[in-house]
Amino acid sequence: MAKGEAAADGMTVGQALGALDEMEPELRHLGGLIAAFRILGEAGDSIEPVAVSSLARCARETLQELERHWRTAIGALRER
Repeated sequence: MAKGEAAADGMTVGQALGALDEMEPELRHLGGLIAAFRILGEAGDSIEPVAVSSLARCARETLQELERHWRTAIGALRER
């Protein structure tokens, strides 16, 4: 029985690690979006609201993906 429990624990930890690994591309994407917003803000030029809205939509989608992966990881760890 301890063997089965270890396998189940390994599976949930593996799922958590997988979800955390899947967060990396979204974190890089979010970092790029933040850099773009910073550059646009420092430029001081007039920026079309549509452009800012598009960047914000990308950021929102990225944050939603991060939240999904985070909840998967936390859920897997709580099952332990």
